[in-house]
Order: sequence, then C-alpha cells, then structure tokens
Amino acid sequence: MFKPKRVSEICSRFAGKRILVYGDVILDRYIFGEVERISPEAPVPVIKVENEESRLGGAGNVAANIDRLGACGLLLGVIGRDAFADEISRLKPEGNLVLRDGASRTVVKTRIISQRQQIVRVDRETQIEMGAEVLRRIAKAIAGAAIGGIIVSDYAKGTVNAAAMALLKARAAQSGIPLVVDPKPPHFSLYRGVTGLTPNLKEAEALSGRTIRGEADVAWALTRIRRRCRSRFALVTRGSQGISAAEANRRIFHLPAFSREVYDVTGAGDTVVAVLTLALAAGAELREAVAMANAAASIVVEKVGTSQVGLEELQERIALIQKRQ
Repeated sequence: MFKPKRVSEICSRFAGKRILVYGDVILDRYIFGEVERISPEAPVPVIKVENEESRLGGAGNVAANIDRLGACGLLLGVIGRDAFADEISRLKPEGNLVLRDGASRTVVKTRIISQRQQIVRVDRETQIEMGAEVLRRIAKAIAGAAIGGIIVSDYAKGTVNAAAMALLKARAAQSGIPLVVDPKPPHFSLYRGVTGLTPNLKEAEALSGRTIRGEADVAWALTRIRRRCRSRFALVTRGSQGISAAEANRRIFHLPAFSREVYDVTGAGDTVVAVLTLALAAGAELREAVAMANAAASIVVEKVGTSQVGLEELQERIALIQKRQ
C-alpha cells in the first residue's frame, strides 16, 4: 500500500476541504425490533419495535461521509416541501444547499430490521421535477460554492440530467478540480468528460456491455468504460473481490477486500466515492486514494444501514491492513 507517514499526511489535509456533492438526496428511515411470532392474520412476521432512526441516504450519505472525516460536504439536490424534507434539514444543519421544491416529493426509503437482518424495505418516491427555475437555482449554487472537488451521486431519481451535468463539468473545468461520478447505467452518455467513475460490478457490466467473471474481464470493462467516457480513471467495486481501477497511461491494479464480518453493504458505494474524491482533493495519487476508499468500505460493511467512517478508525483500519499484507 503506502507508508503510515503518507497516510497521515493525506488525512491531515482533509480539514478545511469543501467537496460539492450533487445528486439524489434520500432520507433513509430504520425501524429496529425483534420478531417473536408470526401474525395470525397472515403468514408474516410480527416485529416489536424497539427503536426508530432517520439517516441521510443517497447523495446525503456521501456528504455525511465527508463531514465525518473532518471536511465539509456541501450537499446540493432537490427535495419536496414536506415533513421528510424537514428531517433532512435537521440531519444536515451545515453545508446544506438542498433545494426545496413544491413540485417534487422527498425520496424516502424505510427499512425494517430485526437481529441485524433487513426484513422488508418500503420506498416512497416519484421522479424529481427539474424545471427551469430549479435549474436556475442549481446553477447559482454551483457557481457560488467554494470547493476543491465535485461528486455526482446518481441514483436515477431525476436530479442528474444533461443540464445539471453540463453545469458541473463547466465548474470542474473552470476550477481545475476533480469531478467523480457514482453512476447509473441509463445515464452513461451524461458522464462523458468527467474525471472518474466508480460503478459497482453490476453497473460496470451494464456500462461496458460485457459479463465480468474474472480479472481479465474487469480490465477489459474498465478500459472500455474509461475510453467511452473519456475519463482520467474508472474503478469497479467488486464486493468480496475488492476494488479494481484503471487510469490513463497506467497499469490496471486490483486491491483485495478486507473486512472481518459483512453485515450490510448499504451505502458502501457512497463511502467509496466520498473517501476517494476527498483523498484526491487532498493530493493523493489514484492508487493511494483507492486504497483509502477500499479500507473505508471494509469498515462500513461491518455496520448496519447507511453509515460513515471516522478519521481515526480509517487510519486504524489502514494500519491493520498494512500489518496483514
């Protein structure tokens, strides 16, 4: 990997970094409880509720990861004018550029969990409306933000479109900062010219048009994705197989996964793109940034639900991985 001194050097630069996170803002709700019996009304489990929580999801979780690492995630997206929007404002009191619009409804995902296992998920969502006035407000927010990098968190809920991407690309080019996209395959044409993309395995297969069975397939898919998007780099998060990445004029590299026990992969991609982009903005080389993102992902999959990684636990996990190599 790289030396502890270098890890500390990169992490010390996180403080004060401001990263714009644009995309689909989601409210994740969790209902925790115990299943003790089956309902007499239907063959379904009855859960006795013990606790309820709300967390930032989608682009919100990306921004929360950046905040947790001591930097500032400026969150920009579109939500409704409803009680769920109020909850998002409560969860993100600082760096909140999210626009409320009466034509849209806040996207909400509710997960019911018992004994660390998800029983069911209930989604409340409609496509986000992106009218001319909303785009004008988004353009103003993008132009006025003092930032060192941009992340696009695309969950295909309507916030990411050609007009918004054009604004983000122009700002990144003007400021000479990285623009990294956590993509959705239907929007592939929108990503041309970005700095990098971070698809998972399924998304990489859709983006490249090829089934990925081994490292040779991964290498082919990465090269195709990067060339088609004209991006500087692309990486694929491969679950238990780790992360593979390709950069222009460099050899493709693979980093193995590391986790002691996987409980929940929800939001792992959010953590990867957050740590990766923040590290790049802090002066890390791509391989260093990918290694840090890989270590961070190994932590969040050991937690239940959308979660973030603290600076101290990230440094401790990197040190542990280095010892075991």
